[in-house]
Amino acid sequence: MDIQFRIMTTRTTILSALFLFLTMGTNAQRTFDVTIADSTYHMKQYWFVLYTAGEGAALDSLTAARLQEEHLAHQDEQSKRGLIVMAGPYGKNDAGWRGLLLYDCDTQEEVEGYLNQDPFVKAGRLKFEVHPWWGSVGTKLP
Repeated sequence: MDIQFRIMTTRTTILSALFLFLTMGTNAQRTFDVTIADSTYHMKQYWFVLYTAGEGAALDSLTAARLQEEHLAHQDEQSKRGLIVMAGPYGKNDAGWRGLLLYDCDTQEEVEGYLNQDPFVKAGRLKFEVHPWWGSVGTKLP
């Protein structure tokens, strides 16, 4: 059997299983297992955060530098606690996207509480969107 066909079939099966699970009204459950062929994947719900440009007033360079330091310290503290499992800024773009975060928390409200404490959010320089995202536990970036 052609390897590309098997990969597409596996992806389709995974997506179908995820869709079925997500439409069963079990959104309160953060983990589930899905078995495809001879592999079992342990899936877990995370929270995808998209930072976008805020509409707050422009900052002078000293204030911007201080807030950047506080912003990074705020995220570093959450990362050390295991709340943020991935983070990083976007490159220059016309969409106003500034960065992404992936949180490992129980609720969206918990995530929003941490985000509302971000110095750049408080200053109105960043806004955010929070969305549930399912990932296979143990997946690593190369």
